[in-house]
Amino acid sequence: MKALLRTLSAAALLFAAASAPATAETLKAEGGSAAGLSALVPQLLSKYVADNHEVRVNVDQTLTRATLKVATGTIDIASTPAGAFAKMQVGKGPYKKLADEAIAASKNVRSLFSFLGGHVHVIVDAESDVNSWEDIRGKRVFIGPPAGSFGGQTQALIKAITGMKNGDDYEGVKLGWSAANQSWEDGKFDVFMRPGTMGSAAVDQFGSANKFRLLGIPQDVLGTAAWDKYLETPGYAADNMPAGTYQNQANNDEDLYVSAYVMFVSVNKDMDEQTAYDLTKAMFENLDDAHAVSAGLAPLTLENAFVSLRAPLHKGALRYFEEVGVDVPDHLRGG
Repeated sequence: MKALLRTLSAAALLFAAASAPATAETLKAEGGSAAGLSALVPQLLSKYVADNHEVRVNVDQTLTRATLKVATGTIDIASTPAGAFAKMQVGKGPYKKLADEAIAASKNVRSLFSFLGGHVHVIVDAESDVNSWEDIRGKRVFIGPPAGSFGGQTQALIKAITGMKNGDDYEGVKLGWSAANQSWEDGKFDVFMRPGTMGSAAVDQFGSANKFRLLGIPQDVLGTAAWDKYLETPGYAADNMPAGTYQNQANNDEDLYVSAYVMFVSVNKDMDEQTAYDLTKAMFENLDDAHAVSAGLAPLTLENAFVSLRAPLHKGALRYFEEVGVDVPDHLRGG
């Protein structure tokens, strides 16, 4: 987070009351891991609005930082983890070191729609001695990037299932996404907790040399107080991963229940209303194409556009949803 402060000169940016996204014709967008929907969604938006707007998308970005960039007008669009935004609003989690500034910045964030961002793949080498969640004890576990929200979710997931804490019961490893991919291939850690779209070729590629095993959520955990508390966290979810999802998965003959996460497309409150309207309309008028591009986007429909959404809708997005007759919750109005 200190690096973020240096990069953005946050002391100036976060308190710029009139801060607005770039007014140039080109819109700047950021997404997360190239293997996930957080990268695909802004890429699809870029494609769908190409006749009226140019959107340049940078992927493999840390999305907690990307959301701050949206809030300060440094970029125009980001895929934002719903859970991370909830922490931003109260200055906790990845934002605790600049709590007051983060809380102030969160008031500049508006939403276009939410979507299921992907699934938490808990990957271990098929030949390793890690066959269950309990076997994580004493191991080196990649939990996410240093400044991202994913690390908070992975640690919460391990704790909900096993009661283990990072530093006490296992060694949590934090690296950027590219470095993490290489480190996994080099055998630098025992468990790779990796976000990704269900069925992602990029995830399957991790087992091209040596097959991997995926750890699903144990049935006896479901319904416990710890698991219920985990699911109460904004943006945290769970989903079924069918047998046969991955060719290079050693245990692909069984259905798995896995953790998932919700994201939303964030923009600055001062984005031009017509631009926000165009972006929102373009996505929902091209849902057939989006669903064809990735099965992971199948849950994205007009009816599910506000799942786990806490950031108010941008007035341009609100105009679109009202035009097509979608019932908008009161807490999402007033953007």
